[in-house]
Amino acid sequence: MAQGNTAAKSQTARYPSKSTVSHFQIAPAEFPHHLFHLLRCPHDAGNLILAAELQCGSIGVVQGILKCTSCNAEYPIEEGIARLMHHDLTREDRHEMATRDMQNAQLPLGPFIPPPFGWRSLLSDLLEIPPHLHALRPAGRRVLEIGCGDGRLTMLLAQMGATVLAVDFSFNSLRVLGSRLRSGIAPTTYQLPGSHSREDLRHMVGLVQADASHFSVAPRSFDRALSATPLDSREQRMALYHTIAEALTDQGHYVGSVENDDLTRRLLGLPTARRYSSGIFIEHFDVERMRGEAAPFFSKIRIRPIRPRLPFLHRLPLKCALYLSRVVAVLPVLRHLGELLLLCAERPVRPSLEGVHRPGNKFVKRFYRWYMRKIGKPPAWEENEPV
Repeated sequence: MAQGNTAAKSQTARYPSKSTVSHFQIAPAEFPHHLFHLLRCPHDAGNLILAAELQCGSIGVVQGILKCTSCNAEYPIEEGIARLMHHDLTREDRHEMATRDMQNAQLPLGPFIPPPFGWRSLLSDLLEIPPHLHALRPAGRRVLEIGCGDGRLTMLLAQMGATVLAVDFSFNSLRVLGSRLRSGIAPTTYQLPGSHSREDLRHMVGLVQADASHFSVAPRSFDRALSATPLDSREQRMALYHTIAEALTDQGHYVGSVENDDLTRRLLGLPTARRYSSGIFIEHFDVERMRGEAAPFFSKIRIRPIRPRLPFLHRLPLKCALYLSRVVAVLPVLRHLGELLLLCAERPVRPSLEGVHRPGNKFVKRFYRWYMRKIGKPPAWEENEPV
């Protein structure tokens, strides 16, 4: 029993105390003005403009109306959240959205204060979060996060200096996340090394309620993309990959994670599709299946298991358990005990843009330009093409 109490204390020690956050007042989220140009209409991908600004703050819009310049569809901004929901949800989507809304409706608004027991595992967060952040390298980047939930990764990305467009289909999840942005305290046991200051993150994060499989943003506008929640069907996941590939720049990186059909599950013959205790549907993927679905949209793909599940690991001291898990995660056979698959994808595949020049070789281009001028002919490319 004493060992259990010690573990609980070690988990809560990394959290801010109630007195640390008591001076923060609940402030509504504001959709930052500088992020509006990234939004597109979910029906026809048309540009969205701010048609009415009903309530604004120092950072952005609290209440307002967005309007599509193509189809004239209107979408509200409520509590700083751009509500771009597509109405044709599947039965499974409606069930999951209602479940998540109900779960998050019970959470208090305002700065995150952890419960003393029974919340997220410190060891799990230490094994899961750093690989995502390391793969993203988000500092100074513009990140599209789909399935942000209550903001566990969103706020860490913003703390690292990323500008984040955070998307989820649960309005109550986004309300909870928005109420925490001012405190700058991420709802996770994991804290960034050397991070002690708590800054207002509202100017770094734009909140969007949308269905990930019916969602559009400005093309080639994001440096990074993240999704840590798989969708319910292959068609929805393919639509997600297409959206992300269109959203990323040519040098952009996508990081995603799904539940792994790990070695333990395969040996025990456990199902690849199941439901959480909440009733939410979940699938377990192997590397080949995950690669096959992402391959049409990315030319370079790396997939590896993370967060290995080992028997009796929770009984070890935290440092020993963390070291052992990290060793197992790189061993040839044992690494397949990882509960999650981490996907890192680059070189998005999409149609070429008409009339857009490639970099080419600057020395060859200069020589060709010099030669064409020497013989009295104009270069073969447009005058506004960079040398």
